[in-house]
Amino acid sequence: MRKTILALAGLTWLSACDLGITLPGFGRDMTGDGIRTLALLDGAVRVRGPDGYCVDPSASAASSGFAIMAGCAVLSKRGGTMPDRAGLITVQFGAPGSALVGAGAADLADMLREDSGQGLLSSGEAGVEVGEVEVDGTRVMVRFEDHAGAPVPGTTPKVWRGFTDIEDRLVTVSVLAYDRDPLTTEAGRTLLEAALRALKDVNQPTPSDA
Repeated sequence: MRKTILALAGLTWLSACDLGITLPGFGRDMTGDGIRTLALLDGAVRVRGPDGYCVDPSASAASSGFAIMAGCAVLSKRGGTMPDRAGLITVQFGAPGSALVGAGAADLADMLREDSGQGLLSSGEAGVEVGEVEVDGTRVMVRFEDHAGAPVPGTTPKVWRGFTDIEDRLVTVSVLAYDRDPLTTEAGRTLLEAALRALKDVNQPTPSDA
């Protein structure tokens, strides 16, 4: 089970890192308005953020199952009010058959507390410092600091990451904080929970799917 978790979870995160996408943040002009919901992987799944968050299609890679979200006010030319908890949210869907949290949540959580599993979290070779690891039903959430530095210019090295299953796919969700207005530990956790709930809700089967 542990080898399977390492292989699948590692591939899911690496696929997001290797896309070469310009992420929203400081020093970049937004191209067009964000949208609330975006279909990924030829419509197999959808992504939607918590209230006040929009998807940036130009920074996402729908065909690769990757999306990034920020406050709608950041992405919109019309401006607007930022959400209470402002940050960046990234989502990466794995391949069909990659789901593993439902059957192995406790194993994944244990691995994230150990050196062997922390490579899943790092964006470089510098490693990470893991804070809290939580198992909550069919999801695993972890808070850590990346010693390689901020994952995105204009953010802090502190990251909140969640793993869950949607249908038969593993999904990795990350919350990044702006360095000009960092999220508190509790605010980051709350935002991650909200992002995981929004993903579950938007991917619920509809009557037309039955």
